[in-house]
Amino acid sequence: MTKKFTLFIVLIFCSIGYTLAQEITITGQVKDQKGLPIPGASVKVKGTQNGASTENNGTYQLKAQANAVLIFSFIGFKTIEENVNSRTSANVILSEDNNQLNEVIVIGYGTTTKKDLTTSVVSVSSKDLENQPITNPLQAIQGRAAGVQVSSQSGKPGAGISISIRGNTSITASNSPLYVIDGVTSRDASFLNANDIETMTILKDASAAAIYGSSGANGVVLITTKKGSAGKLQVAFNAFSGFSNFWQKQDVLSRDQYVTLMTELGYTSFGGNNQTDWQDETFRTGTQNQYQVSLSGGVKGGQYYFSTGYQQDKGVVAPAKLDRITANFNGSQNITPWLKLTGNAVLTSSNSIDVGDNSSVSRGGVILGALTTPPTIGIFEPNGQYTTIPNAGGWDNPLALAFGSNNRNRNFRFIGAFGAQVNFTKDLYFKSTISTNSNQNFYRYYTDNFLTTYGRQERGVYRDNSVNESVWLNENILNYTKNFGKNLFTATGGYTLQSSDWQYNNNELTRFYDTSGNPIAPSVALTIPQRAQWSKQSYLARISYSYDNKYLFSSNFRADGSSRFAKENRFGYFPSVSAGWRISAENFMKDSESINDLKIRGSWGKVGNDEGIGDYAYMKLYSVNAQGEYNLQNPANNALSWEKTTQTNIGLDLTMFNNRVTFTADAYLKKTNDLLINVQLPPSSGFGSQAYNVGAMENKGLEFVLSTKNFDREKFQWNTDLNFSINRNKVTDLGTTTQSLNFAGIYERDDAVRVVKDRPLGSFYGYVFTGVNPTNGAAQYADINGNGVTGSADPGDRTFIGSAQPKFIYGITNNFTYKNWNLNIFFQGVQGSQLFNASRIDLEGMFDAKNQSAAVLDRWTSPGQITNVPKALRASSENSLTSSRFVENASYLRLKTATLAYSFGTATLEKLKMSKITLFASGYNLLTFTKYSGLDPEVNVNSANGPSMGVDYGTYPQSRSILFGVNVGF
Repeated sequence: MTKKFTLFIVLIFCSIGYTLAQEITITGQVKDQKGLPIPGASVKVKGTQNGASTENNGTYQLKAQANAVLIFSFIGFKTIEENVNSRTSANVILSEDNNQLNEVIVIGYGTTTKKDLTTSVVSVSSKDLENQPITNPLQAIQGRAAGVQVSSQSGKPGAGISISIRGNTSITASNSPLYVIDGVTSRDASFLNANDIETMTILKDASAAAIYGSSGANGVVLITTKKGSAGKLQVAFNAFSGFSNFWQKQDVLSRDQYVTLMTELGYTSFGGNNQTDWQDETFRTGTQNQYQVSLSGGVKGGQYYFSTGYQQDKGVVAPAKLDRITANFNGSQNITPWLKLTGNAVLTSSNSIDVGDNSSVSRGGVILGALTTPPTIGIFEPNGQYTTIPNAGGWDNPLALAFGSNNRNRNFRFIGAFGAQVNFTKDLYFKSTISTNSNQNFYRYYTDNFLTTYGRQERGVYRDNSVNESVWLNENILNYTKNFGKNLFTATGGYTLQSSDWQYNNNELTRFYDTSGNPIAPSVALTIPQRAQWSKQSYLARISYSYDNKYLFSSNFRADGSSRFAKENRFGYFPSVSAGWRISAENFMKDSESINDLKIRGSWGKVGNDEGIGDYAYMKLYSVNAQGEYNLQNPANNALSWEKTTQTNIGLDLTMFNNRVTFTADAYLKKTNDLLINVQLPPSSGFGSQAYNVGAMENKGLEFVLSTKNFDREKFQWNTDLNFSINRNKVTDLGTTTQSLNFAGIYERDDAVRVVKDRPLGSFYGYVFTGVNPTNGAAQYADINGNGVTGSADPGDRTFIGSAQPKFIYGITNNFTYKNWNLNIFFQGVQGSQLFNASRIDLEGMFDAKNQSAAVLDRWTSPGQITNVPKALRASSENSLTSSRFVENASYLRLKTATLAYSFGTATLEKLKMSKITLFASGYNLLTFTKYSGLDPEVNVNSANGPSMGVDYGTYPQSRSILFGVNVGF
């Protein structure tokens, strides 16, 4: 009996074991707290590689053991585990993860969680890029990242932008960050389609960027594009269409007012009796259209994402236009359990039509032409030619400048990478990647011999130039990660090779016709094709360690060898170290009811720069004259070496009140030494300028970020994000032989910017305007040198008259959600900056036949008159010198974007068998609050992150846009 009972018990346990060990099929659905399905959520069997992703309706199916544990996860939601317990169905609800500390952050050559960061890093997600009429995805960073100043060069379709991360570190070398697009390095990212980007992570301090060595001297922007997930094919379609215009016009003189002024100046003819409003004729309504479709999904052991899109931006100033076609691919495939292949590619083809700006009408500037062309003339002469400005030597009207020539640009960009990862163990892997970055650009200009003054003068003009640049990069990375007890250890080592080849060709033909208009053989301007090459070799290493999630440490090292320096100075060495202490994990903080997480961190690092001096600056270079003779142009300088920047950062991360308040603060000090500067050599040397390591610069600042969940109810949520940044820039040394450097040249006037020791970059230099002499109407200038001259140009009276550097920059985002409605309002601002409004020299100078601003109605006209506008003075610059008269407050606050969206609910989506339908209306640059008198307080003639910053001279302003769109998913 006992034996039978024992056998019976054994059989029961065996049957239970068999039941629990057998494989069953499990189905279910994953939803959020609102009951909406979550497509693309991950469902994994704990302890195995087995898993699946949810379909568009949130459903999943997989096979697992009856006693398995399923792990459900999705970005932005809390990960949960469910015991199967022999069930064949498991439905779950994921709640939003209010604690963002476990968010995965991309760093150089790896990832980490937000809670383990010991450096200063900020991330911008795909949500910040959605539904905006931007041709450059980097515009979406503006105002959203503390310590990052983004400035639009102009509002022209396809125009570039400038990004400064924690100030400017160089004078003549590059101040732009490095972009790493899915592992491919680039000095530009404007060609990407914003809809393809998943995240943009900005490495701000030197400890974070030091892993990229010299390439990361000005910070690093890591761009991760979207990827597919395992499961059924998912299709998404995004589209919007809208219109734009300039948010303001400028008041200029009417026909009668213009005639009165010209009479004062002594002109007797005015070109006609028209009453043309040139702003109405030149500035029109622009349009934007964008369409994109994407396919994503996965196959066994792999995933893929493919998209293609088309974008068109017709500018407010016709015929300015940009047409762009993009394609993006991202995929990976596990060939074996130990071998994984990855590949990604981005192709962009764009065609643009340009209109000239950044200059006066006399130099071909359409914007200033629309303001200064006399209203007395019409658009065309009776013979069909464009009219010219009377009494001005043949300056064309703005429509002639815009339409009188064919001014086109064609660009093709390709970046691609292919990599293989070998997993030696679960802790150790090796990855090798080879990538290429190719840029091909072709520019063409043509004007005939009839329509325009310039075309008639040159009897027809054709010119073109082409640029072909390719950079290839091979990276080999070995990574080891080990968890043991409370210890987490990661080590990374690598070796990289990089090479660039740049080629430039230029052609020009003129004189297609003789003076009688008969075709003849054109005159050819012969030019020599140019070519330049550089290469780099690098070694890198990183060690990270954390104990009990409380004590964090990381150290980087990189050695870069650059062909731009002689052998003895070829290598630069860039170390960094950072550490963090999570105070909230200590026992004495565990009972705190208000503080959820508190961490202090500190870092130090060094980075370098080898750009801005050309590829052969250290070498002895010769030029060839027309007789074939060689002349020494650049003496050898084997001492030329790396520009070096060290940065110290102290930071605080605080999360409070059940993760409803998050606060981050950073303080930093950046010091740059051995600046790479093109120094003017003594005239006795017989040479012009040459690159030397001369001088030093300093940036120091504070950054604050505050995020709050103001309301968090089932039907209504309101979140606010605020960031605020202060940076102080100063040149601390220019060497013993260089007292100053001049920048920002203005046509027929003195340079507007001077660089000297103990002043910031972008310091305006000129005369101090003190008003108008009421006796004779002459402009008065401060007698700085004390020689008694106040009413004419005395170079000794020039001094510093302002600065383009802002006192602080900030951004405020409010996001409201009510049921299926969402409203996002984003303000962006700059405070304390100034602009040198060089446009006013042409608009208020009153020295020639151009039309003027309505401000000159207050000009001096009779003795005893008190005014700040000097008298009209023909053919003289005395009343319009480079002076404080034209330095203006350029602070502004902008309602950058406002988007109202409606997302259809589950019931409708299930009926339509769709995963997403969102309708939206969005405004861009809707409101601008500023005291600046020009068309736009943000634009710059020159780069906004270089020494010539802060000058507006007929620059194409940004437009205000309204658009309507739809996002759908299948």
